[in-house]
Amino acid sequence: MRSTLFKANKLLLIEKDKQSYIPANCLPPEYLKLIIPHAGLYFREDEECEILSQHIGAGPFSLWMHDIFAKDKIVLLPYTPYHIWTLHFMYEDSLMITGGEKPPYLLEERECNMFSLLPGLHPVPMEDNTKVLSVHINIRPEFFPKLMKKYPPLRDLLSRTIPPVSCALNDHPHPISAVCDLLVQQILTCHYTGRKAHIFIYRCILDLLLNYAQREAHAHEPFLFSSLEHRETYKQLFRFIIEHPHMNCSLAKLSRMFKLPAAELSKGFLQHYAITIEDFTHMIKMIATYKLLHKKNVSIPVIADAVGYKTPAELVKHVEAYYEFKVKK
Repeated sequence: MRSTLFKANKLLLIEKDKQSYIPANCLPPEYLKLIIPHAGLYFREDEECEILSQHIGAGPFSLWMHDIFAKDKIVLLPYTPYHIWTLHFMYEDSLMITGGEKPPYLLEERECNMFSLLPGLHPVPMEDNTKVLSVHINIRPEFFPKLMKKYPPLRDLLSRTIPPVSCALNDHPHPISAVCDLLVQQILTCHYTGRKAHIFIYRCILDLLLNYAQREAHAHEPFLFSSLEHRETYKQLFRFIIEHPHMNCSLAKLSRMFKLPAAELSKGFLQHYAITIEDFTHMIKMIATYKLLHKKNVSIPVIADAVGYKTPAELVKHVEAYYEFKVKK
């Protein structure tokens, strides 16, 4: 019995003191399309499972992505050598955390949670023929003071009392918002390496945390009936902003376009996406700008025109503040 259990246990690094990655050419060919060029890689394959882990260090943040396929019943053993808070996004399937004296906790597909995890192993059973994509953003508590000072919207989230045991920090899981989906996809498809990748991925991670902090801050507010009634309208507005980064539409103009009162449009968008229309519009402009800045033979005046800025100077000012780097002129 002991040997069977031992064989079923699969160590899953969700944090590590010293990184020692494997080269991409060690992976089976079918995994190569999943690789983020800037990420460090870990891979294991045996009769029971296949696990591809990708790690990106970004300042105070540590990002881990795990593609896990269980061929047989296994027990994942997520491991961290030190205390972390981790913002966790679950994709493709669901897993139930069991064991100990704590009640079971469901990691539901397309939901996110924030956990405080003490050093050690945190067993998670996994049924056979199950596949998940698990995305973690880890932060060590010693980094909280600087992050709260630099980014005040994170203050309420990171100033909570640190619990004495490993546990979820949210009262209830949150559905993964379309904004988070967009940001995770930006990371998964990031083809930059080196400093370009670090700057871009750092900002994506920060925006994921800010979105989650906003969602937690309003977790106990009732969802307005009008927000639910006009769900499709908000989806159309969301797509419109993504597809028109060059447009500068006032709330009043958007209100006329989408035939909803301005206050209702603003409140409903915030409830659905945990970000204001203005901040989301700015995010989309900044993502488009960053990508254009790193294309060959595209001048700053052309970029400014493409993303709807009146002057190149205004564009440079905004993108430097957003991504915290200096634009080469």
